[in-house]
Amino acid sequence: MTEVSSIEWEFINMSEQEEDLIYRMYKLVGDRWGLIAGRIPGRKAEEIERFWIMRHGEVFAKRRRELKKKHGSS
Repeated sequence: MTEVSSIEWEFINMSEQEEDLIYRMYKLVGDRWGLIAGRIPGRKAEEIERFWIMRHGEVFAKRRRELKKKHGSS
Protein backbone atom coordinates (compact mmCIF):
# COMPACT_ATOMS: atom_id res chain seq x y z
CA MET A 1 0.00 0.00 0.00
CA THR A 2 1.32 3.44 -0.95
CA GLU A 3 1.43 6.13 1.70
CA VAL A 4 0.14 9.52 0.60
CA SER A 5 1.99 12.47 2.09
CA SER A 6 0.18 15.63 3.11
CA ILE A 7 2.29 17.60 0.61
CA GLU A 8 0.65 15.72 -2.25
CA TRP A 9 -2.76 16.80 -1.01
CA GLU A 10 -2.11 20.52 -0.96
CA PHE A 11 -4.69 22.42 -2.97
CA ILE A 12 -4.04 22.27 -6.69
CA ASN A 13 -4.51 25.57 -8.46
CA MET A 14 -6.14 25.31 -11.85
CA SER A 15 -6.80 28.12 -14.27
CA GLU A 16 -10.41 28.90 -15.12
CA GLN A 17 -9.85 27.38 -18.56
CA GLU A 18 -8.42 24.18 -17.05
CA GLU A 19 -11.33 23.86 -14.64
CA ASP A 20 -13.82 24.38 -17.44
CA LEU A 21 -12.14 21.74 -19.58
CA ILE A 22 -12.02 19.28 -16.67
CA TYR A 23 -15.75 19.70 -16.00
CA ARG A 24 -16.66 19.37 -19.68
CA MET A 25 -14.42 16.34 -20.18
CA TYR A 26 -15.75 14.70 -17.01
CA LYS A 27 -19.30 14.98 -18.37
CA LEU A 28 -18.14 13.26 -21.57
CA VAL A 29 -15.77 10.56 -20.31
CA GLY A 30 -16.35 10.27 -16.57
CA ASP A 31 -13.41 9.67 -14.25
CA ARG A 32 -10.92 8.73 -16.96
CA TRP A 33 -8.31 11.07 -15.46
CA GLY A 34 -5.53 10.06 -17.85
CA LEU A 35 -7.68 10.92 -20.83
CA ILE A 36 -8.62 14.28 -19.30
CA ALA A 37 -5.01 15.05 -18.34
CA GLY A 38 -3.95 14.35 -21.92
CA ARG A 39 -6.00 17.37 -23.00
CA ILE A 40 -4.33 19.73 -20.50
CA PRO A 41 -0.62 20.38 -21.19
CA GLY A 42 1.60 19.93 -18.14
CA ARG A 43 -1.00 18.18 -15.99
CA LYS A 44 -0.83 14.60 -14.72
CA ALA A 45 -3.80 12.30 -14.21
CA GLU A 46 -3.10 12.27 -10.45
CA GLU A 47 -3.33 16.08 -10.29
CA ILE A 48 -6.64 16.10 -12.14
CA GLU A 49 -8.12 13.40 -9.93
CA ARG A 50 -6.89 15.08 -6.74
CA PHE A 51 -8.30 18.43 -7.90
CA TRP A 52 -11.67 16.77 -8.62
CA ILE A 53 -11.80 15.00 -5.27
CA MET A 54 -10.82 18.12 -3.34
CA ARG A 55 -13.30 20.34 -5.17
CA HIS A 56 -16.20 17.91 -5.02
CA GLY A 57 -15.35 16.66 -1.55
CA GLU A 58 -16.29 20.12 -0.26
CA VAL A 59 -19.58 20.07 -2.16
CA PHE A 60 -20.47 16.58 -0.96
CA ALA A 61 -19.52 17.41 2.63
CA LYS A 62 -21.84 20.44 2.56
CA ARG A 63 -24.69 18.35 1.13
CA ARG A 64 -24.19 15.70 3.81
CA ARG A 65 -24.36 18.38 6.54
CA GLU A 66 -27.55 19.82 5.04
CA LEU A 67 -29.17 16.40 4.82
CA LYS A 68 -28.16 15.60 8.38
CA LYS A 69 -29.78 18.82 9.63
CA LYS A 70 -32.92 18.16 7.60
CA HIS A 71 -33.34 14.57 8.82
CA GLY A 72 -32.18 15.32 12.35
CA SER A 73 -34.85 17.96 12.90
CA SER A 74 -37.75 15.76 11.71
